[in-house]
Amino acid sequence: MNLYKFHTFRTDYYFPDNVKGGEFLYGLYHPYNRYPLRLLAVKVYWWLYRHFKMIRKRNLVLNADSDFPYSMIVSMCPQGSMLSFNMGTPGPEQKISLLGLTPNGERFFAKYSTKDGAKALSRNEIKVLSMLKDSGLAPELYDYKEKSDYVFFRTSCVEGANPKDISLDSNILDLAIRIGKYGVRDGELKTCLSHGDFTPWNVIVTSSGEYRMIDWEMADERELGYDVFTYVTHVGALLSPDVSALDLISASKSILDKYFSVFGIDDWIPYMKAFAKSRIKYETSKGNIGNAQKYECLL
Repeated sequence: MNLYKFHTFRTDYYFPDNVKGGEFLYGLYHPYNRYPLRLLAVKVYWWLYRHFKMIRKRNLVLNADSDFPYSMIVSMCPQGSMLSFNMGTPGPEQKISLLGLTPNGERFFAKYSTKDGAKALSRNEIKVLSMLKDSGLAPELYDYKEKSDYVFFRTSCVEGANPKDISLDSNILDLAIRIGKYGVRDGELKTCLSHGDFTPWNVIVTSSGEYRMIDWEMADERELGYDVFTYVTHVGALLSPDVSALDLISASKSILDKYFSVFGIDDWIPYMKAFAKSRIKYETSKGNIGNAQKYECLL
């Protein structure tokens, strides 16, 4: 099977021939760049790449194993599968993500990690997906392999699209509540399962209208409300970058009241402060001091 390389400003992708039934494999790539001119350039290149085979032929890969462990990954997927590869953003948590199509038309998603940070995240995602089996919240875990030098796992492909309306509406709130009800524990502050990156780009609306989450690698037990606070501050920062995190949360008070009332909590300010401390600690550990400072107003 021929593979064709698609290079962006951030990383590299590898796609097979555009054959009938395999069009969805191109869904692994979503044109994005924070710089408008770069984004325009990549979008034009992406359109040309998809529609003109002669463009793809200029990027034909003669030996994929020279670029990444292609044969190793193929050997762990169903025999005869068509695969597309996302090499990931360079860094300590870089991993290879892939979409696959089996000969009988079954679609799947997989991750392959070799870096220590990426392996730790993948091991965590395997654990969480196993826990969420039959929950209807996450992809189904098909199989996995955990070795000292790599971690690989394969899941169902959650098909659909990100929400058109990225505000924290009733559907998103219901999804956060359903996740929050997993493993609620009493303590000084209640804790529960948290997705960890509860944002619109990790929410998929299926053709039947179901809301599901993907990319569970950062999931963990955290103080109740971590996910809804994440959604409010992240989405708000996208729509209104000059508005403080405190003002964003204040504007969502009625929604937050509704969320916490489900869990019998009237005063959610201590939970907001716990969220802020966690975000400051996380962003600081990543060296994102500017991002960390954005949460200080919540303390």
